[in-house]
Amino acid sequence: MRNIEKLPEPQVLVENKVEWKATLEENTSPYNKNRYRHADIKETLIKETHSKCVYCESKIGHNCPGDIEHKIPKSQMIDMIFEWNNMTIACNECNRRKGEYYDPNCMFLDPNTDDVENLVQHVGPMVFSKPGCHRSELTVRILEINSINGRGQLIARKIERLESVKNLVERIADEQKSELKDFLLGDLWQSCEVSSEFSGMIKAYVEGLPIQFRPANC
Repeated sequence: MRNIEKLPEPQVLVENKVEWKATLEENTSPYNKNRYRHADIKETLIKETHSKCVYCESKIGHNCPGDIEHKIPKSQMIDMIFEWNNMTIACNECNRRKGEYYDPNCMFLDPNTDDVENLVQHVGPMVFSKPGCHRSELTVRILEINSINGRGQLIARKIERLESVKNLVERIADEQKSELKDFLLGDLWQSCEVSSEFSGMIKAYVEGLPIQFRPANC
């Protein structure tokens, strides 16, 4: 899980959300409820989240379609349905597990506003809450991020990704040509960028490596 900067509100939402909300108050038909699914809105959210689920960091695509996720569920507060700050992107599995959860006294972690990188801890493919942070513990438990039975496919993909980075680290350690080694180090640290899949996990692993695995400009 990484900190995500909120992008500017799409123009289609700026121009229409007041009207959409008024129409919805008069008629709660599925058509009126689902106007937030406008292509420009979803496209902006996918760009904002780097084409990843904000919770598990799986890449969104044909094999893992993403949903527009309402941080405060529509069923709990329908007047927030068209609020830009209440929208993000989650994979189907995380969205389904979060479901209708809403507790103002123990809110789900919000990668747009919370410093989630300091509220969770990545240990290999597992994600743990920082001690004493009830919100992060609740988020991790509800999403079943560490459940082998419930999220086995996710954990397997994370292990595979970690193995590929480990192989890159071993190649860097064996490389004798300094110029090529610099390129490989660049590839290693690129995998830690927020846009990369499972970069929270990879960043935790790479930052624990000896100083020789840091690029010259770091």
